[in-house]
Amino acid sequence: MDDKTLGLEAAYSVKSPDDNRRLYAKWAETYETSFVDAKQYRYPKAIADVFNDVVSPVNRVLDIGTGTGLTGMYLQRLRPDLVIDGMDISPEMLAQARLKMREDGVAVYRALYERDLTRTVPNENPPYEALFSSGTFTHGHLGPECLRNLLPLLEHNGWLVVGVNNEHYESKGFEKELSSLVDLGLIQSPEILRIDVYEPGSVHYGDQARVIITRRLK
Repeated sequence: MDDKTLGLEAAYSVKSPDDNRRLYAKWAETYETSFVDAKQYRYPKAIADVFNDVVSPVNRVLDIGTGTGLTGMYLQRLRPDLVIDGMDISPEMLAQARLKMREDGVAVYRALYERDLTRTVPNENPPYEALFSSGTFTHGHLGPECLRNLLPLLEHNGWLVVGVNNEHYESKGFEKELSSLVDLGLIQSPEILRIDVYEPGSVHYGDQARVIITRRLK
């Protein structure tokens, strides 16, 4: 697989965590130029903007499916005092995130962890005050069942701001899983927003994501 074949079709066609590792090992170094810039992908910035608009002041937050670190970079610019950690299945993508720097030369991410989010997620830190995610809950990646894996990473009353590809949200039953989590008393009834994933003028303009906004109850 060369750079010309890397893109949405390849990303959506992965079937397993190992497929994800193989794809992003090849794509990590060119991901931002060949996809984010070339396709006018605004998803990371949009999630950072939603987080900044809806989440009350917090200190320690976790980026789920960090990728190359764009969402954390944008969020840090909006909230410079945040302590941001990140988790991703791809060590190559995490290596790119590690290069993201604040204006003062300090790394955007305090710590980065290689984790498979389809399983129980080890966490060596105290539970976080908020979790956010862009581009990870989508075709071939994380389904609604993985939301339960995230809750232990959050402190009581902690915020969850998770973007989900619109078609993936509908076809995989996210609404049913969210209702189950509410019924179990695990989360507040979520607010669901819609955002554009690409800028006007992009060949993919019109694609949308749902943003799940909720808080952990227990």
